[in-house]
Amino acid sequence: MEQLGGILIAAACGLGLVLALAAGWLLNSSVQRKTPAQVVERPEALQEGSLQIRRMLSDAEAAFYWALKRAVGDRWVILPRVPLHRVFRRIEHLPHEMYTMLENGEVDFLLVHPRSWEPVCGIELDDSTHHSPTRRERDRRKEALFRAAGLPLLRWSMSERWDVEEIATRVSATLNAARESQN
Repeated sequence: MEQLGGILIAAACGLGLVLALAAGWLLNSSVQRKTPAQVVERPEALQEGSLQIRRMLSDAEAAFYWALKRAVGDRWVILPRVPLHRVFRRIEHLPHEMYTMLENGEVDFLLVHPRSWEPVCGIELDDSTHHSPTRRERDRRKEALFRAAGLPLLRWSMSERWDVEEIATRVSATLNAARESQN
C-alpha cells in the first residue's frame, strides 16, 4: 500500500508539472510580443520641446580650441569631442575595461590630416576631476588605446596658460617624435 501511495504522489507531481508547463505556454502564447518596430514609438509622436540642444564645448574647451587653431593653422583639421570608436577599429579581442573605453570614451580634440582625414594626434584637457583615482584609471585606459594604435596623445592641464607658440611647439615635437618612432 505504501508503494502505491508513493506512485500516486509521483504521478500527481508529474501531472502538476505538466499542467503548470501547459498553463505557462498558454499564458505566454496569449501575450503578444512586440516587434522592435512596435517598441519604438512613431517619430511623429515625439513632442516638440522634448529635446534640448547642448553646447558642444565648455568655455574652457572653446578657449583651448581657438588657441590650438591659431597654433596649427590650416595644417591640421581640429575635431572636438570625438568618440574613440570613430578613431580606432578593434582588430583583436580587448579586455572588458578597454572595450568599454573604446565604445564609450571620447578624446577632447583630434587632429586629422586635411586631405586624408587620418588621425595624427589626440589632445586631452585635464581639469581637477583628473586627480580622482577613478578618472586616473580612465585616463590610463585611454592612453593605452592610443599607445596600442601608435597614435600620440597630448595632455594639457586646464590650469595652464595656453600660449599659442608653446602649443605649436609641443604639437610639432610630438608629431616629429611619432614619425621618428615609426621609421
